[in-house]
Amino acid sequence: MLKTRLSLTCAAVLCACLALFGCGTSNTNSSAASGASATDTGSTAANSGSATGKSAGTDYPKKDITLIIPWAAGGGTDVIGRQVASLMEKQLGKPIVVVNRNGGGGLVGFQEIAKAKPDGYTIGLIRNSLILQKYAGETHVDHKSFEPIAVINQDAATITVSGKAPWASAKEFIDAAKKEPEKIRISNSGPGAIWHVAALALGRDTGAKFTHVPFQGGNPAAIAVAGNHVEATTASAGEVQSLVQDGSLKMLGIASEQRLPQFPDVPTLKEQGINTVIGVWRGLVAPKGTPPAIVEALDKAVAQAVASNEYKAFMNTGGYGILHVPAKDFGAFMDKDDAAYGELFKEINAAKK
Repeated sequence: MLKTRLSLTCAAVLCACLALFGCGTSNTNSSAASGASATDTGSTAANSGSATGKSAGTDYPKKDITLIIPWAAGGGTDVIGRQVASLMEKQLGKPIVVVNRNGGGGLVGFQEIAKAKPDGYTIGLIRNSLILQKYAGETHVDHKSFEPIAVINQDAATITVSGKAPWASAKEFIDAAKKEPEKIRISNSGPGAIWHVAALALGRDTGAKFTHVPFQGGNPAAIAVAGNHVEATTASAGEVQSLVQDGSLKMLGIASEQRLPQFPDVPTLKEQGINTVIGVWRGLVAPKGTPPAIVEALDKAVAQAVASNEYKAFMNTGGYGILHVPAKDFGAFMDKDDAAYGELFKEINAAKK
């Protein structure tokens, strides 16, 4: 969740970026794939029961379930969503078919999830960027448009650059950005999406000015750095891990309170004198009006999936953090973020008057 507060200047830049960049769409359909495996990266998976759909007083599901992921295939959200889907299938006894609906920093997919029939056969994966985009005026869809199922993950932003880049630390990177404002290009997962906000927060906290370049997801944003199309990305450790491991990229710092177990030698930004702590959470939702018994069945299937050794192993191997918030607490979890963003945009509007 957002732990730094963007300044009015950065927030104004965000609004300008949202207005400037288009919301093109592309679709990729594929079945949910079984993932590899991992240990908890620092967050805690909640305890869960062993009930499935039948224990919730329903014979749900009777057919395949569609999981809409509002970002491109291969990014962190897509990879995590597919892993959870494959594990939920074991609990529910029916296939979960993953459909990517990327575009507009997630807006295209958010809208499709919200408009789907509330019968439990279409669910979706959202991120906290949904809340920010609502206050930026880009969509009327918000977290109240859905029935919360469960949070499944939380990850911190990073500063990641080319493996051949001249900077050896986040401090050196920031110093270079200050010397030549807007020369350094930072890729993100879409205008208004969380890695865009992370870069804006970094600029706010350091006084550095960057050029922000949107892509359709964290994975394309990371590949752009490896291809020298941009100088850096703020995507999560999991989204850059494979490219860091093969030397194409190097991670200069992590925007978290503590170092990540997968990268014990990479210091936090706080350790380097940069007070930026920011990240993303990901959670499953259903269209508003989905029957409580069906939400309960999905909630329990997620709880079992997230508590499994297979999920923990997959997440640790991929460099992703584990956080489980069940349906009964997920709504309040989102309300807290909503209140924080609401206060932020009140300040923006007041400054314009």
